[in-house]
Amino acid sequence: MGDLQVTELDEPPDNFLPDEPEGAAFYKAFQASAISEFTCRYLLLEKQGKRIAIVPYFTGVFSLGTLLPEGWLKKCISWIKLRYACVGHPSTDFGLIDGEISSEVLALVNTTLEKKSALLAYKDFPENLPLTGFTQVRGLPVAVLKLKDDYYSTLDGRRRYDFRHKLSSASSLRFAEYGTLPEQLLAPVYQLYLNTVAQASLRFETLTPEYFRAVAGVGKFHLYFEGEKLIGFLQILFKGNKSSIKYIGMDYQHNRKYNLYFVMCLRAIEASLQSGCTEAELGVSSYQAKHLMGCEMVATCIYYRHRNALVNRAASKFKFLLEPAEQDLR
Repeated sequence: MGDLQVTELDEPPDNFLPDEPEGAAFYKAFQASAISEFTCRYLLLEKQGKRIAIVPYFTGVFSLGTLLPEGWLKKCISWIKLRYACVGHPSTDFGLIDGEISSEVLALVNTTLEKKSALLAYKDFPENLPLTGFTQVRGLPVAVLKLKDDYYSTLDGRRRYDFRHKLSSASSLRFAEYGTLPEQLLAPVYQLYLNTVAQASLRFETLTPEYFRAVAGVGKFHLYFEGEKLIGFLQILFKGNKSSIKYIGMDYQHNRKYNLYFVMCLRAIEASLQSGCTEAELGVSSYQAKHLMGCEMVATCIYYRHRNALVNRAASKFKFLLEPAEQDLR
């Protein structure tokens, strides 16, 4: 690979992805929470002692039925599990490499990771990465909102009235913002998070309670109370002119009563504007609601390749197993 040298790191340096809300602090907090499904590591690529790129990757075991809708096929093949090494991060909506993304860099990454697993993947990257022999599959689009000084003026009159009505319907709720969650709120926040996980048609990872401790000081938590009862939370990260809504949890009975999902997202958009952001990433899922909020859907792709050429050729015929189901795009 020419003069390129690769070194494996247990955690990213402090200046990893310096312009992204999900930068070094978030990656370290995720690792510190000891999520058992994945092992996260980093490849440092250097040329003549100069840093060229830092490539995050994770290893784990993938069930073939993970991305399929509920039904007979999911039940029949979910027992088939494959060990993999995947470039990207389990919890970020966009796959990111800090530095050069070239065929030379990715070839060295692939050679290094093939020693760890026969199955390689790249999660949620843009189209047309310079990869050889990989099958490209459509991933989940990411909802991204371009922000202007007065968000509500960008909406048509009907939506503007509807959103203001939703905010008014939740005006009796108490709002609190925290950088670090108080100890007594960790358990109720985690339970609300599990409520949302249980509702999801697609789930890749499940956080541990420790995540909500480890992430202290990384972004903000928005909490919503009915009286003394916590009924919803949202975590939002900021960096430069970008924000990213990471996790949401809520009591679904109160969601119907107060339009809580919309209210939390709208307040997060307002907070992004107040922080000087010009772009807010609202993540994947609930696409209909995010379309209404004015988001554009940014396409992502998954790439995979098996080390064995015959297996790889056969595996390329089954890419439908990795594509999102129609219900996941609503």
